[in-house]
Amino acid sequence: MTTGKESLPYGSWAAVRARRLDRHALLAPAQNVALAEIVQVMCGAHAQVMSAAELSIGLRVAGITRSDVRAAL
Repeated sequence: MTTGKESLPYGSWAAVRARRLDRHALLAPAQNVALAEIVQVMCGAHAQVMSAAELSIGLRVAGITRSDVRAAL
């Protein structure tokens, strides 16, 4: 019986956190990316207040406006 861990790449917690921040476009805004792609990477955007969802998505894409995010939502 195997644990499945043999096929998983090894990384430190710092490397895991850094990859997640980069993948979620939190280190630097993504360039030339569709809003839907960012939301997909985030595994969805959820917020009790619509302005929080707008902010969560809008901060991750360079050059995007609030109107762009609202239209996509």
